Amino acid sequence: MYRMKEFSAMTGLPQSKIRFYEKHGLILSDRQENGYRVFTPEDAFKSNAFRVLLQYGFSIDEAVAMLDAKQGTEEFERSLLHQQEKLMHEADLIAYRLRRLESTLGAIQSEPGLEFELVDAADQVYINSSYGRDFHVSLEHEKTISQYYNLLSITSCARIIKRDDLLDNRPTINPDYVMTMPEHESYRLDEGARKQVKRLCLGKCIRFRRQATRTESVQKETFTSLFEHLDSHGYRVRNDIILFPSFLNLDGFGSDIETLYVPVS
Repeated sequence: MYRMKEFSAMTGLPQSKIRFYEKHGLILSDRQENGYRVFTPEDAFKSNAFRVLLQYGFSIDEAVAMLDAKQGTEEFERSLLHQQEKLMHEADLIAYRLRRLESTLGAIQSEPGLEFELVDAADQVYINSSYGRDFHVSLEHEKTISQYYNLLSITSCARIIKRDDLLDNRPTINPDYVMTMPEHESYRLDEGARKQVKRLCLGKCIRFRRQATRTESVQKETFTSLFEHLDSHGYRVRNDIILFPSFLNLDGFGSDIETLYVPVS
């Protein structure tokens, strides 16, 4: 039998952590007549097994349940395979988050005069949260929108500007608010969602980055430099445009950095 201080030295666990393990039933110490709690080598083995399970990425509750279940080799292998799949999914999402951060930082740190770039953009599949400023359609699309939000590292909040809306004579645009993802990621959606989504063909695009407030963003005069660039290079707008906000000013008053993909021919 080993007292608390000895057990702490054996396991490398601070005494506060040992109490935490006791609280979760991982360690069942005995209390001697003099009031000291004592532990066995088996308690140390169990605490080490618990920490190894945490290293595999299992939650505290999952690790406790696995130890209590006394799994055999086959059951343990199944648990590890399931955990491997879960961690690969999480790693995939983290990779997307890093790319999103790099893209936003690139936009913030870009040199003046680099607002326009000819790119080959991935086609998008999107679901409408609104048609213009009318959001009633979101009730019809509720389940699909929820799936998109659950994949938010891969999906994006965006606005779609209809080609005809941009090119007509009105002073403002009326974009649709959407959730979108690259088409090659659409396998992540269930069958019902895939039936609801729409496809936006992008391909050859001018990527246009600008700073604008929420109010300025819908004013067509803020697209003047885009039209000048298209005219000077002999391009014409081929399809609807997608706009990705960075949400750098959440109050809606300061300028945001917007990235627009303008399909051209």
